[in-house]
Amino acid sequence: MEMHRALANGRGPTRRAALAGALASVAAGAAGRAAAYSGEGLEILAAPTGASISLARVVEAGGLAAAAPGATLRPWRDPDELRAGIVSGKTQLFSTPTHVPANLANRGLPIRLLCLLGAGHLYVVTADERVASFKDLAGKPVLGFFRKDMPDLVFRACAKMEGLDPDKDIQLSYVQSGMEAAQFLAAGKAATAILSEPPATAAIVMAARQDRILRRAISLQDVWSRHRHSHGVPMVGVAVRAGVFDQAPGLLAALRDGLPQAKDWALANPGEAGALAEKALQMRAPIFEKALPFMNLDIRSARAAKADLVDFYETIVAVSPDALAGRVPPDDFFLEL
Repeated sequence: MEMHRALANGRGPTRRAALAGALASVAAGAAGRAAAYSGEGLEILAAPTGASISLARVVEAGGLAAAAPGATLRPWRDPDELRAGIVSGKTQLFSTPTHVPANLANRGLPIRLLCLLGAGHLYVVTADERVASFKDLAGKPVLGFFRKDMPDLVFRACAKMEGLDPDKDIQLSYVQSGMEAAQFLAAGKAATAILSEPPATAAIVMAARQDRILRRAISLQDVWSRHRHSHGVPMVGVAVRAGVFDQAPGLLAALRDGLPQAKDWALANPGEAGALAEKALQMRAPIFEKALPFMNLDIRSARAAKADLVDFYETIVAVSPDALAGRVPPDDFFLEL
């Protein structure tokens, strides 16, 4: 239901190894392979996260029809699917957690980051009325998901910014996905959890049906912004294969014009956006509509957001050195929209 589940199945290092292994093999065996794309029939793979709604709207509204005739969009569900698209050359453009294209670029694949789609969608959701800040999590059990990957890394970085050691000061445990964590929280099997959107909204709605009250006690975006002096957490973006705009010269302009308009449309028309999310991204429309105000949709050029992205990458690498193959990607990784 959200992007992190889509990256791989499994837990912790196994899941990280699956992602790194599946995608790094692209760089090892296919980095120099000629792209199959010829300017028509562009297949866009979308990370199944709410921030992909802007990209889905551009395609649905025909914004790419002239620049990329026959362009289609569908959500990717696991790294093997993304890998297959990249290796075949069919996948020239995709939405993704921003650490994925950085990892690929650092491993030698000609992948670039075009723009951001969102400024973070992670929250600490709780039934505990005493929790209002990170210091209130000290000594308490907190349920997370996808250990040592994006949600966990951002939470750990925020905890350290707030003066806590996440391994010593917080009783962290993990389940496999955001929706599993949401279900545990809604059922009263956990008091506090780290959740992305829309699972955070799903948990609140499910709990309400059982007369239980859950709330978003901490926005990780707010914590990050306060300490890093940034505009949210640059977690979700659009990546492209180098050279795609040479094959479809009008595509860049179409995205430059279309994505901001699509974001504004989604925010102004939550019901229609929910219906599109269900159709294009396989999300439940009512939950998407309720979650939309908390998704922090944000269209920014990767070049314009470079300072935030570099700081984000450096912070993540400090928490987990292997997260981006150990370094920030080179300057030409950050494109201008």
